[in-house]
Amino acid sequence: MSSNSREVVVTGLGPVTSVGSGVGKLWAALAAERSNVVTRKLALGIGQFVDMPVAAMPYSGDVPGLDTHLRFLEEQDCSGHRDLGYALLAVELALADAGLEYDRNTNSIGAVQAFEAPGIERTVTNLLELFAGPMPTDGPPPVYDLLAPSFYRSQAFMYVHLLGKAFGFHGFSTSVHNACASGVFAIEVAAQRIREGHADVMVVVGGEAYDTAVRLEWFRRLDLYARDGQMRPFDEEPLGFYVGEGAGALVLESAEHATQRGANPYAAYRGGAFAHQAAKQTTPDIRAARLATVITKASEQSGVSLNELDLIIPHGAATGISDGYEAACLAQALQGARERVVATVLKPYVGHMLGASGIVETICALVAMRHRSIPATLHTRPDHVKLPIPLVTTAIGHPVNTMLKLSTGFTGHDAAAVFQRV
Repeated sequence: MSSNSREVVVTGLGPVTSVGSGVGKLWAALAAERSNVVTRKLALGIGQFVDMPVAAMPYSGDVPGLDTHLRFLEEQDCSGHRDLGYALLAVELALADAGLEYDRNTNSIGAVQAFEAPGIERTVTNLLELFAGPMPTDGPPPVYDLLAPSFYRSQAFMYVHLLGKAFGFHGFSTSVHNACASGVFAIEVAAQRIREGHADVMVVVGGEAYDTAVRLEWFRRLDLYARDGQMRPFDEEPLGFYVGEGAGALVLESAEHATQRGANPYAAYRGGAFAHQAAKQTTPDIRAARLATVITKASEQSGVSLNELDLIIPHGAATGISDGYEAACLAQALQGARERVVATVLKPYVGHMLGASGIVETICALVAMRHRSIPATLHTRPDHVKLPIPLVTTAIGHPVNTMLKLSTGFTGHDAAAVFQRV
């Protein structure tokens, strides 16, 4: 980190998860080792449904504050976009948690979003061909008028627009799409704006919701999905993951701005490191072990020695290849720096939230940091752990001053971010 860059702190957390919305309810669920995995009947085709375990959000009426945001989306002709509805609620909670007040008409607050938006153009083409047969040469088929507006509104820039409109943000805003590592990449993009003096406040947000099994069936066919609704991260039999619905939002500020308004930061974001493997689409390049280099560089970029780490939050997707890759890279990067550090995996509580996972799991970790306690990794059997550092399988009181969050996503996106108590 440059010597003349500004310190970035996290002042607001906005969790919207299947186990509770808001910091208090989230922590109660983590402390009680509670998850909410249910079997959902999801559409896979016309008249076809499959049963999938999902860490599912309750119905909208059971989520305080959500209906307001869903009505806003209806007014914007974007009803049904539950992932964005959850994200808007998450931002509202994060702003309230930060105690941040601002002029909606005159401000430089920006936002960085992390949503997965896979294959929109190909999906449009497939659906048009499915409903109408081969594309005519003299113009679009009648079904085009039905489908095209929906797909236009699903593009990433529309979500950026709607978030800005909902909260009156007028600063640098964009979206990040780096598979399951999107959330941590988004934190870095937002932090750079603050470090370089371009913004005092940035919001980072991501969300997920599932009304079909289109993406999930792909995971299941790759044998990555937890068929029995249980995850075992870093277990000899990891079983795969289940996805989670909800959203998470962080308020990042310059330390100077936070101090001026009397905010109480959760932690400072010291920096991170990032890489792209450019190898296979669904499996990491194990031999190259690029995540090990990313971990080492995160220590160098942040100015925090790996010996100072108290807690590591791995990606922990509970698949054999992904977990094995992380474990090998941690062993290579940490080497002798293992005396005080422990790990815990948070996906079993809230599900794998794909692009939003790095944000939501960072929120969980920062709440645990404030409570000086580390939640247990659910389901993993203590005698069957395959990780080079201790994995917390029973909750412990443990002061956490420095935390490392890892993410590794499809198509080879690796990320490591360092947070430190201030």
